[in-house]
Amino acid sequence: MVKGKVISLNPTSSMYFKIGIKHYEKGEVELAIKRLMKALELDNKNVEIKFNLAGLLAQVGDFETSNKLLSELTKDSPEFYDSLFGLGCNFFEMGKFKEAKNFLKRYVKLSNNIEFKEAAEDLIDFIESQEEFEKEQKEIEKYSKLLERGNFLLESGRYEDAMKYFKMILAKDDSVLAARNNLSLAYFYMGDIQRAIEEAKKVLQIDKYNVYANCNLAFFYSSIGKEREMKRHLKVVLDIKTYDSKDKIKILDTLIKLNQHSEIAQRANELFEITREPYFKHIEAISLYNTRKYMKAKKIWEFLKKNFEVPEIRIDYFLKKVDNVIKTFEKDTIDYFETGFKFLEGMDEKEFRRQLQSHIDNYFSQTVEENGQKVMEILYQHVELNQKDQEAIFDLLKNLPLEKPRLNLHAIAAIVWYVFKKYMKREKIKQKDVAKTFGISQAVFSKWFGDFKELLLNKEV
Repeated sequence: MVKGKVISLNPTSSMYFKIGIKHYEKGEVELAIKRLMKALELDNKNVEIKFNLAGLLAQVGDFETSNKLLSELTKDSPEFYDSLFGLGCNFFEMGKFKEAKNFLKRYVKLSNNIEFKEAAEDLIDFIESQEEFEKEQKEIEKYSKLLERGNFLLESGRYEDAMKYFKMILAKDDSVLAARNNLSLAYFYMGDIQRAIEEAKKVLQIDKYNVYANCNLAFFYSSIGKEREMKRHLKVVLDIKTYDSKDKIKILDTLIKLNQHSEIAQRANELFEITREPYFKHIEAISLYNTRKYMKAKKIWEFLKKNFEVPEIRIDYFLKKVDNVIKTFEKDTIDYFETGFKFLEGMDEKEFRRQLQSHIDNYFSQTVEENGQKVMEILYQHVELNQKDQEAIFDLLKNLPLEKPRLNLHAIAAIVWYVFKKYMKREKIKQKDVAKTFGISQAVFSKWFGDFKELLLNKEV
């Protein structure tokens, strides 16, 4: 037996800590956690071990244990302010922004750690912007409900009741232009045309090229015989470039009211190309007929008869009118709300518009749903999605105008995935890599992201 100095082979907490860090550097996070837990068992008051272990646990999603360790640090080592930053980050990842903001603000106030301090300030800015956005959304939702109720009363002919809702909105926020425009209409329907004009002009003080206000003013002035003023607002309407289908419908509606036959055909056709709604093609045919382009009108009605079912319109009646006017050379015009059915001739303008709008709304709801589903199918082909991911992406898609024609659905899928990963999951991701994944060029990605980034992020980036 050899006598001499005995060497201890019992590992220390320091050794386990160093081994754990090496595992982490190799990407072996689970092993790193095990080693740091062993180190903490041997030295349960060690601030460095406890803080790093809390960070690793947060990385694998065990926020409960991580928060417990960080809370212990705030009590046992109150001067170690980084634990406040850790708690703020954890609550942020958990979506508990109120708690996160509280810890982060305490950290910024107490700590001199520049690196963490800047990150904390960035997170506070993000949380506050989200709080502001949510507050605005609640206000918008509240206004939307009031506006919806007011619109229902307006359409039902209960003008005084409708005005109460519009005035209620404007008393809280006089920049809600939809309420101002509808209040203007309510005054008009009640016969107070001067007040109607005054309210519409208030809209133009905020938005000179507002489609609805200019359309309404053109119609208001026409109703009282002020031709010069009518033409001034009509010119603005005709010069407006809009990609919003509802704006296009409002413009077409105004042109029909003012019998601007030569301006109606092109705009009706544009809306038909967007919606494939046969009513618009019928209106185009009437405008051509009224401008004596009889053969072009006839071709459209023949096209409708062959390709669409339009039970509310008797196409043969209009074809017969074309043949008759060609034979007799008698000057003739067709009203835009004429149906060809005697029992429907009494249908008023309001009811016809209601039917037309229901067709359009139904088309858009189907298109949005179909395109949304196609985008999701593209995503399934290129990336893995769990149930939670799918729900988050569905919410993002609700922000996009999926009813628009000629959408690049692969590009839409790419930009939605990019926003989801970068801004919602807060992962590092490059645009060029996402573009490659979805088989599009960087230029295409940039173009579509530029078009829709404000809608997806609810702010400029």
